[in-house]
Amino acid sequence: MSGNPSPTPGPSPTVSVVLATYNERQNLPELLDRIRHLDLPPSEIVVVDDGSTDGTREYVRDQARLDARVRPIFHDGRQTTLGAQCQGILATRGPLVVVMDSDLQHPPELLVPMVHALEDGAALVVASRYTEGGTPGPRSPLRAIISRGAEWAAKILLPEARRVTDPVSGFFAFRREVFRSLAPHYRGYKLLLFLLVMTRNAEVREVGFRFEPRASGSSKVAQGLTFVRVFLVELILARRLRRRLREADPAPLGPTEAEARA
Repeated sequence: MSGNPSPTPGPSPTVSVVLATYNERQNLPELLDRIRHLDLPPSEIVVVDDGSTDGTREYVRDQARLDARVRPIFHDGRQTTLGAQCQGILATRGPLVVVMDSDLQHPPELLVPMVHALEDGAALVVASRYTEGGTPGPRSPLRAIISRGAEWAAKILLPEARRVTDPVSGFFAFRREVFRSLAPHYRGYKLLLFLLVMTRNAEVREVGFRFEPRASGSSKVAQGLTFVRVFLVELILARRLRRRLREADPAPLGPTEAEARA
């Protein structure tokens, strides 16, 4: 790692927004501007950049000088989205954390109802493409098959995933207290799988959203068979985490075993 979070003077934030970036210079100005105009409690924006080469790093550094709410973390090499997001979460100071993409496919305006749900007692709030008010938006038939297949695989292999309609969403908010640090060898793209396990029997809510087309640049998530392979490894790791947490605390994790078999 070549950088640390910028100095953080002033009161501690209530909301921490975590953005993992790689070559998002064209998208970040609009995204940060829209976040700043939201009616949120005191907030910070933790940006984890993995060696961008398009000016993203320089832009984030300039923004941090102008706005103490922007806190950059610079990583020299490439890491998976899950690794970057965990790195950002560990640096957060707010008790309420939101994780979202940096490419404008996740509407930042949804942060307001998501934060309200956390303040109302939810431990985890998932922005779903499949609940009321949600839509996956336009996508190729192949991408739709892979995405839906991943969702069904998650629900078959991970009982906690059955609590939500979109277990592979990349847009979610949670109470910082439920997060458990993951080992460095945990790699992948779907942190929500692990959070569904971490929240155990705590309250989980969903809000619908429209998945927007990427404004510019290209997706950082592996595609095709590479995604399938990495995703299946993530499911195995999530099941291992489930077993470890169950051994540490015998209270049921999510659905009971009888419900899981139903």
